[in-house]
Amino acid sequence: MDRLPVPLWVLIPCVTAIFYLGYRRWKRKPERVLRPHRLWIFPAILAAVILPLLYFQPHRPFHVIDILVILTAMVLGVATGYIRARATRLRYDHERGEMMAGFSLSALLFLIPVGIARYVSREYLGIGPNAVSHGDARAIMGSLLFVLAMIVTHRATLYVRARSVIPPDATANEKD
Repeated sequence: MDRLPVPLWVLIPCVTAIFYLGYRRWKRKPERVLRPHRLWIFPAILAAVILPLLYFQPHRPFHVIDILVILTAMVLGVATGYIRARATRLRYDHERGEMMAGFSLSALLFLIPVGIARYVSREYLGIGPNAVSHGDARAIMGSLLFVLAMIVTHRATLYVRARSVIPPDATANEKD
C-alpha cells in the first residue's frame, strides 16, 4: 500500500480544519442549560422503542456465549455512560437560577480505554458492523443494549449529580 486512499492535498486541509474547530470549541467551553426534572424523558422514549424491538427480534435460542456477549455490550454501555456523565461539569448559576452543564475535554482520556475495549469486543466477539449488516441477532441486540445502557446510565448519573449541586432553596423555585 504505497498510496493513501485520499489525496494528501485534500487530507491536510480537512485535518487542519478539524483541529481548528476543536481548538475553538475547547477555548469557548460552551455550556447549556440542564433541567434535571426532564432527564428521564429521552431514556424512557428510547427504552420504549428499543425493548419491543429486542423482544420481537427473531433469533435462535441463546447460549451462554450469546448472553456473555450481550452482557459485555451492556457493561461497556454503562461504563461509557458513567464516564460521560462524570466528565460533565455542573454548576448552578445563581443569577439565572439554572443548572449549567459543560463537557470537560480532559475527561475524554478516560473514554479511550472503554473505546478500545468496545473495539476489541466488536472485532473478537462478532458484534461489529459487519455482523449487524448481515442481520446477526446477537450483534443487533448487543448494539441496541449498548446504546440503551449508555443513555440510561448517563442521564441517571447526571440526575444524581445535579440534585447534589442544586441548592435546597432553588428546588422550590424550579421552573420549566
